[in-house]
Amino acid sequence: MNKTLLSALLLSLCLHSTIVDACTTIIVGKQATADGSIMIARNEDAGGADDPQNMAIYLPRTEFGQFVSNAINNDDNNQFNMKLPPNALGFTAFPSGQSLGRQNPSFEETGVNQYGVALSATETIFNSEKALKADPYQVQTGLVEDSITSVILPYAVSAKDGVQLLGRMIEQVGAGEGFGVAFSDRNEAWYLETASGHHWLAQRIPDQAVFFSANQGRFQQADFDDPMQTLASPGLLEFAVKNGLYDPTKGPFNFFTCCVSDTEHDHTYNYPRVRELLKFFAGISYTKEDGLYPVFVQPNRKLTVQDLKQALRNHYNGTAHDPYLHQNPKEPYRPISVMRSALSHITQTRPDLPSDIAVIQYIALGMTDLSVYIPFYAGLPEVPKGYQGNRGTIANDSLFWQYRKLQALVLQDYPRLAPQVHQAINAFEKQIATQQKAMEKSYIMLFQQDRSKAVNRISQFTKKIVAEQEALIRKLTATIAAQLGKQGLTDQQYEQLIKETEKKYHFHGA
Repeated sequence: MNKTLLSALLLSLCLHSTIVDACTTIIVGKQATADGSIMIARNEDAGGADDPQNMAIYLPRTEFGQFVSNAINNDDNNQFNMKLPPNALGFTAFPSGQSLGRQNPSFEETGVNQYGVALSATETIFNSEKALKADPYQVQTGLVEDSITSVILPYAVSAKDGVQLLGRMIEQVGAGEGFGVAFSDRNEAWYLETASGHHWLAQRIPDQAVFFSANQGRFQQADFDDPMQTLASPGLLEFAVKNGLYDPTKGPFNFFTCCVSDTEHDHTYNYPRVRELLKFFAGISYTKEDGLYPVFVQPNRKLTVQDLKQALRNHYNGTAHDPYLHQNPKEPYRPISVMRSALSHITQTRPDLPSDIAVIQYIALGMTDLSVYIPFYAGLPEVPKGYQGNRGTIANDSLFWQYRKLQALVLQDYPRLAPQVHQAINAFEKQIATQQKAMEKSYIMLFQQDRSKAVNRISQFTKKIVAEQEALIRKLTATIAAQLGKQGLTDQQYEQLIKETEKKYHFHGA
């Protein structure tokens, strides 16, 4: 990124504030997957159950623009904005419904640009008190989670380039809060974690490994002499030594012990999720309560999209800590799948395919355990009905709110009602997978003759499965409502039920 472009990217100041998101991130290298694809995935967990996500498709832009952060709430009084350079790439993203109608969308949780670069933002993490005392967050003027996708993805031409662009913004503008961000392209995946207000560390995910994060920084050792695997803010080591965060005489630098917040709260909110994923992906049982879990893990099998779906739907299934099966909202271990999830994505980048179908974003709305993952291809030319205009109030044409109704109903008697929903979702996702294979085969044949016809094939496929999804969710909702004796609930009554159910199973934390 040249200096002129970077300078334009770093102009700041207008009104915004942060909503802390509590998420779970998973990244898989290409040698760890069954088909050689790279995957970045995350559950976006909002503050409540009334923050719907939308889908947005942005065309390339040749002129200058202006990004103004949205004050979804004003508690932090953040004042970040920037003049957007020209020659911005087109991209697809999933913005928060609470920002609709404002100058710019907010919390564009994940996205893919026309170069095939994918990004997943808003994994909230926290840096240590000692690190922040030396270099505080720039709460009022720094870059915060909800703006990252909007200002980085239009300019990143590779995963590594996205890391470097975000890193330079942290150095010059500052981070307004702690965050972790995943990047991927056809060749590799990277993850960046803040270290303090102006420092950061990023590492390339080893091709044979899986990495995960649960609202806490995860990096430990890093080879600062190998820029192919490690990138960092200039002077990070010197900063750590100068401020008493790291003593070189006592062993190798460890990012976790130097720069990551690690409190008693993490033992129930974050540690259990990491342990569960270690066990799920690699059969590793780590019993120490020190937070120093293995960082890059070689899975015990070649992973698929289905494996990541299962991981993101996890709620300590089959254990005493399952809060839904045991109907125990007081369960101390915070599960991966929670009612306040607004959106979950699994972004899969596959090698040696045309760009329109090489990248697929599997999107689930609301609570992952009770939601279908719908595949959206990078070449999709329009936003499907049901994924646009979703705001913070119930609307019958919103797929997000249809899912919320179903999820709230099932949680009234999860042990009895969930199995039939799981069975229907599993059968439908298998049906979609079969249709995907047929569509891709048709796309490739058409692509060799006429790309516009090939893209239209993607559009037809997406409209079909979205319509089938809506019919399935409406049918399940009617069936479950009847079994509960709650037929004919008004939207107002559903809204109250959704809020009460989420509050009951909130699992307070990050």
